[in-house]
Amino acid sequence: MYSDKKNVLELVALLKAHGITNIVLSPGSRNSPLIHSFATDGDFTCYSVVDERSAGFFTLGIIQATGKPAAVCCTSGTATLNIAPAVAEAYYQELPLLVISADRPLEWIDQMEGQTIPQTSLFGKMVHCSVQLPIVDNNEEKWYCNRLINDAILSLDDGVRGPAHINIPLSEPLFNFSTEELPKARVIKRSTVSYNISEKDRFAERFIKHSKKMILVGQLPPENDISDLLKSISKKHNVVVLSDHLSNISIDDNPRYDLAIRTSSETELKELAPDLLITIGGHTVSKKIKHFLRTFGVREHWHISKSGDIVDTYQQLTDIIKSDNETLLSYINELSPSQNKAQNKAESYKELWSKKRALLTAPKAQYSDLYSVGILLSSLPENASLHFANSHSVYLSQLYNIPKSVRCFSNRGTNGIEGSVSTAVGYAAAGDGLTVLLIGDLSFFYDMNGIWNRHISPNLRIMINNNGGGGIFDTLPGLNNSTALNEFITAEHSTSAKNWTKQQGFIYLTANNEDDLKKHLPTFLSNEITAPVVLEVFTSIDTNSKEIKSFYQQQRN
Repeated sequence: MYSDKKNVLELVALLKAHGITNIVLSPGSRNSPLIHSFATDGDFTCYSVVDERSAGFFTLGIIQATGKPAAVCCTSGTATLNIAPAVAEAYYQELPLLVISADRPLEWIDQMEGQTIPQTSLFGKMVHCSVQLPIVDNNEEKWYCNRLINDAILSLDDGVRGPAHINIPLSEPLFNFSTEELPKARVIKRSTVSYNISEKDRFAERFIKHSKKMILVGQLPPENDISDLLKSISKKHNVVVLSDHLSNISIDDNPRYDLAIRTSSETELKELAPDLLITIGGHTVSKKIKHFLRTFGVREHWHISKSGDIVDTYQQLTDIIKSDNETLLSYINELSPSQNKAQNKAESYKELWSKKRALLTAPKAQYSDLYSVGILLSSLPENASLHFANSHSVYLSQLYNIPKSVRCFSNRGTNGIEGSVSTAVGYAAAGDGLTVLLIGDLSFFYDMNGIWNRHISPNLRIMINNNGGGGIFDTLPGLNNSTALNEFITAEHSTSAKNWTKQQGFIYLTANNEDDLKKHLPTFLSNEITAPVVLEVFTSIDTNSKEIKSFYQQQRN
């Protein structure tokens, strides 16, 4: 049986018709007509997550694991506001997150009625589409409601994926669940016709004339199908291809381009700077590459973008190419390489980068965060899914190699501290195989509600580097001299995850030295364990800082 609310029935019917059947539900009374209608329909897979902020990120994990849109449903008032961080992450990471928020009828907004705030257009530019459904009393309102819902669902992938918001006002009585069948709702579909890049010859001529060519790849989802194209382009046209782990492409066995920039003199940096820069994908982890390209400049910068939005990260943008990555890269790959001095210079340029990177090695650190990250990454089993929290976890990982079959994820759309645990938990709940989260202590405790739900997969593994605070801040020149550093910036603490994780059903392991860590890693990464596992690695901020500084100094020498 379903709710008797006609706007609810139309929404449930259309979600099913469009194939959006993974629904994360946060409890409430105002959204109970929605909850009941989803939860009692066997075609929907429903997840219960109490904390709305956690629920939003949990839903992002489902989207990452399935590659399909998913919805999060909440009650009225500040509940909707709590989903905003996940909406922002979905917007910048281009993930099709549908937010369904229950609301009071419009006449009760700002009238001191409980749990009411202005929810219409709450997320502003962070969503592709935001609609306010009518309370349906006649056929014309039903037609309007149907059109709005189709519009919001289609906007989840309108050439570029991203979030959408459906706000649904519900009047009392709320708890009449007497409808036996869903209505046959009209489904509006949108077809996409593939296109070719215009003015191809103009791009060909410009591409060939440059001798120092670089392709910089930002964050992309796994299975993005461009690794072979990039390898071919690099070999055929002597193009330098730079990528970090979050690009999920495999070009070579040395991801340490950030380190190459850190350890180069100003004269070397001038030689390493490209004439033509082509960028694809989302965010890059390295701050050094941004400063390097902004400082030394390029003659041309082409950014490939499905949306066509102007993104001038390096302050050198000359062309936005509205295209998918495969179309442009395939076109470049088909070009004949130039047979002139430019090609000889291109070989020298690529060789310069190759020699520079060949000199750089992975860290050989003493027991510290740096050490623990390295031993974890080198021990990962094939085909694992690896989630990085922001800050130290994702930065340190770029110094090490990772098995090519490992899929990498991180909330780098906004680089926020919130949601890393919840995203990994949602991914593990909807995905297959081992899911490993590498996270620091502050990030874990900030999102500890992420493990407070009934959907914790036995395939989930969480390694917490607990250095007693925000250790990355101690490594930042200038900030590490602040008298407010320990109390207010690194936020020193003596908290452990032991009791909370054990209470939630995790196997808890702890390491205080190299021997402990080596002893527990096989258990931590075992596929035979039938419960989720936390490995809490205790280190010190002082030792971490010394090991990182020592490593960078060794590489410079």
